[in-house]
Formats: sequence, C-alpha cells, structure tokens
Amino acid sequence: MKKLLALMMAAMMLLCCVACGGGNDTPTPTPGTDTPVSLTVGTGGTAGTYYAYTNAVGMILGEATGYSYNVISTGGSVANINGIEDGDYNMAIVQNDTMIKAYNKLDDFNFPSAITSFSVLGEVYSEVMQIVVRGDLKDTVKSLADVKGLRVSIGDAGSGTEANAKALLAAYGVSLNDITVQNLSAGSSADAMKDGKLDVFFFTSGAPTTAITELQTAMDIYLLGLDSAVMDSFIADNKVGGYAVYAKMDVTHDQYECIPADAPITTIGVTATYIVSNSLSEEQVYNMTKALWENQAEIAKAHAVGTGMDINNAFVTIGNVPLHAGAAKYYTEKGLQVG
Repeated sequence: MKKLLALMMAAMMLLCCVACGGGNDTPTPTPGTDTPVSLTVGTGGTAGTYYAYTNAVGMILGEATGYSYNVISTGGSVANINGIEDGDYNMAIVQNDTMIKAYNKLDDFNFPSAITSFSVLGEVYSEVMQIVVRGDLKDTVKSLADVKGLRVSIGDAGSGTEANAKALLAAYGVSLNDITVQNLSAGSSADAMKDGKLDVFFFTSGAPTTAITELQTAMDIYLLGLDSAVMDSFIADNKVGGYAVYAKMDVTHDQYECIPADAPITTIGVTATYIVSNSLSEEQVYNMTKALWENQAEIAKAHAVGTGMDINNAFVTIGNVPLHAGAAKYYTEKGLQVG
C-alpha cells in the first residue's frame, strides 16, 4: 500500500512539473489568451512588392507575436478585400484608394455592395504608378498621350493598377479603344515585353519592384514620367469619396538603374495599407500593430520599401475607413491622435 501511494505521489509531481513547464528557461511568446493564432494574408503577384514585402513582414511579426502568417499570392487589392469579405483572408495589403472605394460602394463593378467587414491596421509605404516602356520607343513615346496604337497592359483585371491606369489614360485623352488592351500582372507584363508582345505596361507598387528590377537587366526599358499640370488636375479631380488620396511622388536612379541619376521621374502615388478582418480580436490586432512598428528597423533591412515606414503617417489617408480597435489602442499609447 505504501509503495502504491509513493508511486501515485511521484506521478502527480511529474504531471505538475509538465504543466508548469518543467525546467524550460525559454519563455514561449504569449500574445494573448486566444493563441495559437494562424493568419492567412492576401498580397499580390509573386513578382510584385506586396508579396515580397509581406513575406518579410510575416516572418518578422511571426517571431514577435508567436502567430503564424500564411502569405498568399493574389490578384491584388480588389481580390484581397473581397477575400476578407468572403472569409478567405484575415489580413491583407491594399491600395488606400481601392479600400475607400470598397468601404463606400464607389466601384459598382468590383464591389457591388459596400464592404465593411474590414478595418485598418496601418498605412505602411508609398506606392507609385509606374509606366514601363520599351527602350526602342523612347523617341516616339515621350508622353502618355503617345501610347495610342500600342499594346498596353493595364494590370490584372479588377486590380488597383487597372483602375489607376484607366484614370491616367483618360486624363491624357486616351480611351481603351485607342490601344490594344492586355490585362497582365507585373511579372506577366515583363515576360510579354521581353518576348516582344507588349509595348507598355502599368504597375502601381512600391518601388523598387522585382518585375521591373529584373526586366531592366534583360532589356532596354524606361519609365515614363507624368506632366505636372496633368498631375495637378488628376489629384484635384480624383478624390475618392471626397478624400484626397493621390500625391506626386518621385522615382529615382536609386530605385531603378534605368532612370538617369540626374533625371528622376515624377508620377502619382497612393499608399499601401494593411487591413484586417473585423473578426480578429482587439488583443490580436494590438499585438500585430505593436510588432509591426516596433520591428520597423528589421523590416527595412528585409525589404527596401520598409525604409519608408513612418508611424506618424499610419492612418493619414484612410478616409472614413475605421482603425481596428486593437490598432487604435496601440497608436493611442504611442501618443497619436486617433479619431
């Protein structure tokens, strides 16, 4: 009987040690009471900035929060917002103009109904409308008005790039009937241009982006700048839901070697923004937001566009799309005026 009691006591002590973690001195990340957390994140094409940047962010945030980030290649902003609405993604990176259109039902084709199942985690970097042209057209295509009669990719169907391309072409008096339209991703556009099947392509993205960086080493290309007067009118005339979301931005030789060091180009830009499903808890999104901004230096080392991250601009051009409560809590703690 004594032997049986001794064995029972030993077993109880062993169970207690296992439950308390034994002698493990390395703490496991404890981001919240509802862990483990597995997130599916919508991005963009594999040759674009959304995908590469978010892969870097996912690895860094994964270490900081203990959450797992499953980064998915998608068609871009429209697909990502619809994916959150459909429950396919918990998190996504999108253009701020497309986000505001979805939230306010300002794009009946891509968003037949207002989508309000998401909120903002934070704006992270500037995206520029990049117009890539075959090098042998330099003497004939000096303005966007000169692309009439050419083979032009305006981006994936339903993407933010497509919406931007259509608006810019219209600003220069170019209709879709004036060009041979192709709907290709950045990677597919680069391949088509190398194969001699494409003359011009649009891509709205953080610069540098992989597709263009690799293309400039394979063939002669140049990026087309926009006229100052046209940009001024475009910015004034293309507010989204009454909100100013577009701005002039430079693209330089430091970003693409095909741009002369003494002649940066100026184009129009938007802002890449992380959004999250409203189904995520305040605690989860607080931890994600905290990890994003407190690991900014590591993110910048992992991807060049990370150098443009600025917490003071984390929700400047989000229009009337609300911050997630978890993000708002973190920004308030950092002394930023929310609401």
